[in-house]
Amino acid sequence: MPAPDPNAPLLHPAPPRQDQARGRLRDFSDALARRLSGSWSAATDDYFAYSPTHVHVMDRLWDHGHAEWALQDVLHEEAALLDGPSGELFVVLAHPQHRGQFVVAALAPPGIDGSLRTDHTPNGIAVPGDPVRAAADIERRLLPRYQQAVEAVRVPALREANRLAQEALADWDAISDSRCDAAGMPLDEDAYGIRQAQRDAEAWQPFETFLFHGPAAIGHAKAALTALALPASTADRWSYQLRALTGALTEGIRIRDDWESRLAAVLNQQVGPDRWVAFNDGLDERNAEGWHAMTVFIDHGPVLHAIDNAERERAEFAAVRVAAARARSTAAMPASRPGRRPPTPETPSSPPGPPARPHTPGR
Repeated sequence: MPAPDPNAPLLHPAPPRQDQARGRLRDFSDALARRLSGSWSAATDDYFAYSPTHVHVMDRLWDHGHAEWALQDVLHEEAALLDGPSGELFVVLAHPQHRGQFVVAALAPPGIDGSLRTDHTPNGIAVPGDPVRAAADIERRLLPRYQQAVEAVRVPALREANRLAQEALADWDAISDSRCDAAGMPLDEDAYGIRQAQRDAEAWQPFETFLFHGPAAIGHAKAALTALALPASTADRWSYQLRALTGALTEGIRIRDDWESRLAAVLNQQVGPDRWVAFNDGLDERNAEGWHAMTVFIDHGPVLHAIDNAERERAEFAAVRVAAARARSTAAMPASRPGRRPPTPETPSSPPGPPARPHTPGR
């Protein structure tokens, strides 16, 4: 365990009344998961402040409001994670200042870092202790902001993930030949295997970004492709690449889900330092099994960016045409002379009436 940083800010313990409500967070989060639309699950960490979950939440927290303040200034001994049907991951904390209330905030998806993370933050919210009202607040206030933020960062996050995966492959290609003899056999199998495992791990991290954003990105790209006027050769090539990405996505999700349960079993069944050795060996096996799907993403991932660019160009061209049509319509209208009112049509005068009778004096 690393030594504490003497310059780190002090964490204030939560008010004593939270200790009196031990277990309330678990009951609340379980009830909340049942009332949210879709298939949600809740998991409560009773030793949150001292567990790896705390590090993960602090690293991925997508909030600059209630939750950031609560996590940085208050020591929370327990927290809950809500896992949503589309990969959403929300953290639930007891509100430090208002008894019976909770704070709910999102964790950023894989690949959301830097300006992508700070410019599109869907800040968390404080919710009441009633799970029904809390679920309504989350679906009305937090979920729409989260979904809009994810949609805004999807394409640039995938572009960056593909670049990082390509770098991992390029670095490997640059040195792999030097580690083999003329027949292509490794000169040192142990060193070769270690470097190969490093390549797989470096590629798996951006590949997780594709596993999260891939379903929505591929679905949108397929719909956009049908609306674009493209040469037949381009349309056929892009359709093939989307089918290849769909296969890689299916394979990658299967590998990820399979190994999540297997790795969790390793941590739960083994004790001592050997379990971390077994855990890391399992990670290496998972990454190696996913290498084929990762290479498909490396080769065909840029088609998602190409279709997005084509769609944007089509929208910009349509906007230019509309603006030009409006300009021509305005130019064709007759302009009135400044300072003068436009002439108004004259109203027809009524026909003259009968002549007046002459006046006779004395009458």
